[in-house]
Amino acid sequence: MFRKVLWIAAACVAVLVALAVSRTLNFDKPVEKAAEPAAPVAAPPQPVPEPKAAEVPPPPAPPVEKTPEQQQIDDDAAATGMTTVEPDPPGEAPRD
Repeated sequence: MFRKVLWIAAACVAVLVALAVSRTLNFDKPVEKAAEPAAPVAAPPQPVPEPKAAEVPPPPAPPVEKTPEQQQIDDDAAATGMTTVEPDPPGEAPRD
């Protein structure tokens, strides 16, 4: 039992030492580069002209009102699960 406690204590000490070493190495700070020779200063870039405002598209047309008869047909089809249209199999002419 005493050996297990010593191993756990040693592991804790090892973790603490690793943390202390990593804090002194400053991993979170950027690496400083060597001084580069002075380059000529370039002129600032020209301002970009603002784009013109895009024209607003016209609002969509209002939906077409269904007749009560067509609405009843659509409701019945939705209630029975007949709202999907399956595509024609390849090679057959479309039916009209």
